[in-house]
Amino acid sequence: MQAVIPLLLAQGHRVVGVDSFFRYGSVDRQRPYQFIVGDLADGSFVRTVMTEDIEVVLQAAARIFGVSGFHAYPADILGQDVALHRNLLSVAKDMKRLNRVVYISSSMVYERCEIVPSREEDVEDMKIPLTDYGLSKLVGERLSRAFERQYGINFTIWRPFNIITPSERAEGEQGFSHVFADFIDRLIVKKENPLRIIGDGEQIRCFTWIEDIAAAITEFSFDGRTLNQTFNLGNPEPIKIRELAGLIFAAGQDRGIIPRGQRLRFEHMPAFTDDVRIRIPAVDKAERILGWRPQVKTQESINRCIDQATASLS
Repeated sequence: MQAVIPLLLAQGHRVVGVDSFFRYGSVDRQRPYQFIVGDLADGSFVRTVMTEDIEVVLQAAARIFGVSGFHAYPADILGQDVALHRNLLSVAKDMKRLNRVVYISSSMVYERCEIVPSREEDVEDMKIPLTDYGLSKLVGERLSRAFERQYGINFTIWRPFNIITPSERAEGEQGFSHVFADFIDRLIVKKENPLRIIGDGEQIRCFTWIEDIAAAITEFSFDGRTLNQTFNLGNPEPIKIRELAGLIFAAGQDRGIIPRGQRLRFEHMPAFTDDVRIRIPAVDKAERILGWRPQVKTQESINRCIDQATASLS
């Protein structure tokens, strides 16, 4: 939402932001919009912030981690994330001016999808996700649809694929942050070599620049064409995790951060048994209906993140 809110304000929307700061602690910065600190998993708190003048809810609140993090906190993720979405929907059903609740889901709903690239409708016939994070997102989607059927609350569901943002901070333990932030920190900032990597590094992902995702959410969450619809948002540019590390390493060498003569080596950590081997989005629905396609390639995302990381060091 750090990338979405400035776009909403530029379009003339009045914004009320809510955050619990559960992950990184309080962040003190200027915000040109109303901001409330609180936990949406608390039903009584939700009733205080969901005022009658609200027309659209963008529900992006979740306990978000990398692969190690969502294995460390499965109960918190499944319990709290489902509870907060249900709280919002339960209050929303009685709000007269509210015209939709936009739910930010995740590509992790495709965790056990055997069809690649994965299309929006492929979720209907697949096995449910094994991880509690993936399941929490799938249940959140089902809640959105259930409240629409029973109470007429309109929804839009966005499924982003592996968002890249230079704002994410790497953490001490491998895999608690997302892999992009982890690798930038370990290769560029800390200059680690060998690089610790979870599993064999042959896992395939598609990395999507945050502002491409934010532009779609801002532009089309109020659009009649997305009403009660689900859309993938992703960069359909597959890359293996070890290849990602190689690109970051090479970009560091191009900038003189890493000596030219060095060769990237890996130290393999045990893989999680439910780690997804391949996840690639089909984005033809968003392109066909909305004219949306991602603009930023993986290499450009790497360059932008490295430039910001090195600027903060100087």
